[in-house]
This record gives sequence, C-alpha cells and structure tokens, in this order.
Amino acid sequence: MDAAVLADGGHATRSPQAGMELLFDLLTLDDALIQRGWPPPEGLSRAIDRLTAGLRFFTLADGALAAFQGGEASAPARVTAARAHDDTTQGDGAHAAPTTEMRASGYQRLTGKLLEVIVDAGAAATGAWSTSALGQPLAIEVVCGRDRLIAGSGWNELAAAPAALRLAAGGSTVSIGAGAAGEPLGGFFARSLGPRLVGGPSKIEVLRRESDTGVWLDLAHDGWLGRYELTHERRLYLDKVTDELRGEDRFVPAEGAKPVPTPIEAHFHLHPDVRASLARDQRSVLLKGPSNIGWWFRNDAGQVSLEPSVYYRDGRAIRTTQVVLRGRLRTDRGGRIRWKLTMSEGV
Repeated sequence: MDAAVLADGGHATRSPQAGMELLFDLLTLDDALIQRGWPPPEGLSRAIDRLTAGLRFFTLADGALAAFQGGEASAPARVTAARAHDDTTQGDGAHAAPTTEMRASGYQRLTGKLLEVIVDAGAAATGAWSTSALGQPLAIEVVCGRDRLIAGSGWNELAAAPAALRLAAGGSTVSIGAGAAGEPLGGFFARSLGPRLVGGPSKIEVLRRESDTGVWLDLAHDGWLGRYELTHERRLYLDKVTDELRGEDRFVPAEGAKPVPTPIEAHFHLHPDVRASLARDQRSVLLKGPSNIGWWFRNDAGQVSLEPSVYYRDGRAIRTTQVVLRGRLRTDRGGRIRWKLTMSEGV
C-alpha cells in the first residue's frame, strides 16, 4: 500500500482515476472492518487520508477529475460519492480548497477567478505501474467555471483505443517530428511485460512563483533530447485578475546540436462540449462551452488548424476537435510558439 499510494495522495500510476478507484476499495474495506469490530490498520487509515487529499486536488470545477495518465474524467456523481466522507472543511463549512501542487505525484494547479489549469509536470510511471501511462509530458487541462475547454483524449486501457493516443500528440502538449517522448512497448516485450511505457523524460524541472495577481510556472523536460537534441520548455502564466492564460513553448538546442530542419506541433484537444471556430485572420480561434462564455485562443504559430480528435467517456469514443499549431525549426537554433487564452468581450 505504501508503494501504491504516494506521500501527497497520488497513485503510483499517476492516474487520478486509479487513485479514486483505490479509495473506493479502501473505504469499503475500512467500513467492513469497523462493522466487524476490528480496528483498521494504521496503514489503511493513512492511505485513505492521502488518497482523499489527492482526490480533492484532482477534482475540477465541473465536478469531474483531471484526466491524465490513463485515467478518464469520470462522472461528477461518482467523484462526489468518493468524496462523501471528506469532512475537511473551511471556517464557513465548505470543503477545504485543494493544494496548489503535488510534487511527489508530479502535478501543478493554477487557479484564477474562472480558469483552472492542471499541468502534468512529472515523469510517467515506470515498470509495472506504466502499462497505462502516457508519453505526454507537460500536458495541460483547462476548465472555465464548469466548462471544460482544453482536455486530453482520456485514453485508458479499458477502452478499445489506439495506442497512438498514448503518444505526445494525444495530449495537450507539443510533439516534434515523428518522434515520441515516451511510447508503449510492442511485439515480444509487450506480450511478456505488458504495454509498458518506455523512453520518456528522465528529468523534469518545475519552478513555481505566485503573487496576489498571478501564478508563473517554468517547466522543462529532456524527453526529446536524445533524438532531436532539443529540450522542451513550457512557460505558463495565469493572471488571477483578468483570467488570462499565457503560454510559451520553447525548444532549446543542446550544445553542438546538428542543423536538422524539423517540424514542431502544439496540440490543444478540446472537450466534446466545446464549439470552436477559426477567425477570419485564420490564426485566432474562438472557443465556447455550454455556458456560452467565449474565449479567444491566440498564437504566433506559422500555421493554425482545427482538426478531428477523440475523447473517451466511459470507454466510448466521442468525436471532438483539436487546435493544432504548427511550425518548423532547425535543431541547432531552436524556436518557440507563443499562445494565450483570454475571455472575449461581447461575443
């Protein structure tokens, strides 16, 4: 149990859904022991407390979970049921606010007035824990009020989903060329060990700064260094006053990198409930969720397009859309793509 439940309440697979399902199991076991008149072991109570704190962190304003690392968002009613025992409250009786980061599990949370951002800021699980892990370092999910705007594919091993969705392009992060920042085993090794994820980042750096008006995150990983001699840096800033999210994806060359022309892409998968339309300038994208609040997604990429995507809910594939920002760089020079999400006025 100590191996499965991390110190901050995350699950060893790094899947928020896996942590919630384990919490259900442990709560059932705890209740059964109490009914038999047997005191629960200390380790059981400790794991329940930790998983409860983790669930509090991963529950977003729409009532569902952040869907990362082989876990779905789950139905809000199920998340509520898993949190029914959570009696940690603030002075007004409301549930205590979640923490802003889970360092051991590798996640960061940015919160404004309406916007919530969850960032996958850790390396994927390894070994037997990685059979449902995703090679999507620094992927994000964005919620506006109760509208989930930017998500991932929600790939999970129970769905009949292609393994390609476990690669970088299946998450809201960047991809370089035809490479992967972590990919599942195939062939003989997969049959022997399962579809474990291999070849992901060995090092992820996280620097967080926060003030009354904003939150800065400086992130970097080396998952693309071996093949492309590039380090991916993702810089995020959430303005708490204006609810503007600014991002910059930088590709930093290694010393002595060879001059190889390489395509780069930044993917932003949209939730199925989001409507997206490309503006006349063929660059800006207007996003609207069920609440009908408009958000402009602007950027300085060389090419912007709306393309088909997929989102998994209860194991079923639902068609949706993704915003793809494209560019090209030379691996000895590097490059960057800047983007921002801001609330529209009168749209």
